[in-house]
Amino acid sequence: AGVDTFKIVPSAQGTGPDPLAEDTAMSEDEVAAVCAVARQRGRMVAAHARSAEAVKICVRNGVQIIYHATLADDEAKDMLEAERHRVFVAPAMGLPYGRLTEGAKYGVTTDDFTRARAEREIETVSRTMADLRKRGIRVLPGGDYGFKWNPHGRNARDLAMFVELFGFSTLEAIQAATQAGGELMNEPVGLVTAGSLADLLLVDGDPTSDISILQEPGRFRAIMKDGTFHKVPEGNRRADLAAAE
Repeated sequence: AGVDTFKIVPSAQGTGPDPLAEDTAMSEDEVAAVCAVARQRGRMVAAHARSAEAVKICVRNGVQIIYHATLADDEAKDMLEAERHRVFVAPAMGLPYGRLTEGAKYGVTTDDFTRARAEREIETVSRTMADLRKRGIRVLPGGDYGFKWNPHGRNARDLAMFVELFGFSTLEAIQAATQAGGELMNEPVGLVTAGSLADLLLVDGDPTSDISILQEPGRFRAIMKDGTFHKVPEGNRRADLAAAE
């Protein structure tokens, strides 16, 4: 019963780089108290942390997943690297990217200042994530979905950004969404191995050659979740019968 994850906001809500994003909104003691309670309850802690100091506070106190890490400085990156066996980072790039590329049609302000700020954020996050990748820190897609310009179901667009903006190979981007995601959840998911849940996607094409095909639902020939087909391969009579059962 209850929740699986505590979410804290030790960094101000500003998008960065801007003055608000550089603010740290929670003290070390406050973050430590939340993390102590989470450990007592066997729960995970996630944090919205853009400023370098907020990232450092999170790492020192055992936060498992840090969203954004936009303004992480060299010291913060060194700390993340030292704890790369247990800490994950998710840039949640879909929100600023969607605001920049699709915001106008949803009535989002697109004046020069807003566009310039979004462009700076994308540039800054791209540099940070490229460095974290080189350091072996597990960077994950996802986060900040649920907006008209970044709706749920845009996960595959995140993977394209990993390749185009962060310097990931196509296979590394796929592994970030599968293997690394399973490692964060500490569940038998994200791998095709004995004992793992059979969560499988059969795609018409090779996403390791062209990651963008994962943004085309028409290419999904079969979808299986935990061993059950939610989209049966065409012409597969045995699969039709299994799904009917």
